[in-house]
Amino acid sequence: MKQTLIVTSIALLALFIWSCGDNYNSGNEILSLTANDSLVEAGGSIQLECTATDEDGDKLGYIWKSASGTLTPDGNKATWVAPLELGIYFISCTVADGYGASDAATIAIEVIPLPGVGVSGKVLNAVDRSPVANVLVTISGQTGTTNANGNYTILNVGTGNHDAAGTSDGFCPFSAPFTIPDDYDGESFTYNFSMSPMLEAGQTRMVLNWGPTPPDLDSHLLTPDIEGSTHHIYYGNVGSYTAVPYAKLDTDDINGYGPETITINQAFAGTYTYYIKNFNGGSDGLKNSGAVAQVYSGESCDATIIEVPTDSDGVYWHVCDIDG
Repeated sequence: MKQTLIVTSIALLALFIWSCGDNYNSGNEILSLTANDSLVEAGGSIQLECTATDEDGDKLGYIWKSASGTLTPDGNKATWVAPLELGIYFISCTVADGYGASDAATIAIEVIPLPGVGVSGKVLNAVDRSPVANVLVTISGQTGTTNANGNYTILNVGTGNHDAAGTSDGFCPFSAPFTIPDDYDGESFTYNFSMSPMLEAGQTRMVLNWGPTPPDLDSHLLTPDIEGSTHHIYYGNVGSYTAVPYAKLDTDDINGYGPETITINQAFAGTYTYYIKNFNGGSDGLKNSGAVAQVYSGESCDATIIEVPTDSDGVYWHVCDIDG
C-alpha cells in the first residue's frame, strides 16, 4: 500500500510541473515606435507605427494615447492630427497580449507654425473679466474655438484688414474690424476681445476693446439729471446698478486690450454722453489704439459698432450720445 501511494504522489507532482510550465507567459517587447516625421505643422497629420513581438506568438493588442490632438488607431498603426497650439507633444503606444504581459513606448512630435501670420488671443467676459470658453471665433472666414482659459488660435490668417466675430451661448454676438500691419513679421498676432453677457430689458451697455497700447484707456459716462443731480461715471466714481445713478463702471483696465465696460441699468430721460480718455496722454495714442466700442441695447443685444477716428489727434474721443 505504501509503495502505491508514493508512485501516485510522484505522478501528481509531475502533472503539476507540466501544467505550470505550459501556462508560463514569456512576455512581449516593443521593438520600435516610429513616425513619418518628427515635425508637423499645426493642424497637420503624422503617421505612426508601433512594431512589437511576443515570445509566445500571442496576438497583441495596441493602445494609443495622446493628451492633445486627435488619434485615429488602426492596430499597430495610427494617425495623429496635431493641435493648433505649438509645442512638443508625446504619443504613447502600449502593447498587451491578454495574459498580463505588456510593454509601452513614447515618441515626441513637435508642432510648428504654418507659413504666414496666425492670430491668437483671449476672450473675456466684458462685465467680470472671466475667460469665456467655447466661443466660436471667426476671422475673415477662418474659425477657432476658445478653450477653458478663453484662449484661441487661428492659423495662417495673413496681414491686412480683417473682420472678427465671436458667438457663444449667453453672450451678445461680437463683431469688430482690426488690422494686422503689412510689415508685421511675427508668427502670431495677438487679438484679444471681450463679449457682453446678454442684457436685461431696459439695459444699455458700452464695451470698449483695443490693442496693447496705450495701456490705459478710460471710459466715461455723463448722465442727465437723475433725482436732482447729474453724475459722472468713471474709475473715480464707479456708480451703482441699484441706487442713483443706476449706472456702473463694471470693469476698468489699465494693461491694454480692455475691456472697459459701463452698463446703464435704468435709463432716465435726457442725454447720456459716452466718451473715452487716454489716461497715459500722448496726442496720437488714441488714433493708433485700434479701439472699437460696442453699444448694446436691450434683450435683443442690438449693437452699434463705433471705431476710433484715425484722422485726428487728441486724448479724448467722444464716442456717442445716448437718448435716455
